[in-house]
Amino acid sequence: MKLRALAIVSALALPSVAFAGDKTPSDPTPSDTKTDTTRTDTTTKTDGASAKLSDGDTKIVAHLHHVNQMEIDLGKAAQKSGTAGVKVYGQTLVTDHQSADKDLTSFAKTHKVSSIPADKPMADADKQDDKDMQAQVTKLKSLKGADFDRAFLTMMTAGHDKELAKIDVAMGAATDPDLQSMLKSVKPVLQRHADQARDLQKNTPQAATDMPTDKVPASTK
Repeated sequence: MKLRALAIVSALALPSVAFAGDKTPSDPTPSDTKTDTTRTDTTTKTDGASAKLSDGDTKIVAHLHHVNQMEIDLGKAAQKSGTAGVKVYGQTLVTDHQSADKDLTSFAKTHKVSSIPADKPMADADKQDDKDMQAQVTKLKSLKGADFDRAFLTMMTAGHDKELAKIDVAMGAATDPDLQSMLKSVKPVLQRHADQARDLQKNTPQAATDMPTDKVPASTK
């Protein structure tokens, strides 16, 4: 009887042991699931890359904006004080640079530059160039007719050549791919303006009179 009772007690105890053993491996499952969810959340948070321009790229944008504003101002002066051909050229400058500045402003906003900063020359040579340019513009606006044409077209050829060189430097320095593409699109427009100014110098006799020899196109020397 004692042996039979022991056997019955043992039989009843086995399911409990088996049940307890079945529970142990299932415990880590919820923990594993939580870990995976955490990894997914972390990955999602790092997906959004900032499109904000670097300080160097922002300075390039500031300079382009300055050039656009300067060309628009000079183009309007040409429409007011130049002869017929120079007036037409002045309108071209206004139209092209207003369009370019509109695109530039839109580009700046999409790259988190809500307001384009002022273009501030850092090097002493650049500061002097800026002062010289302001003095030339002031004098230019006091002229009319053929006198205006001569000073204006000389400024346009020299100024555009200088900006074309700066565009080449900027294309090598820019880090934002969209800005690099914009600079590439700006260059041919500036080149066209330089070529048009030279053509006006050659085809407008009074515009070439009294010009410094280093500013006269090679074909007219």
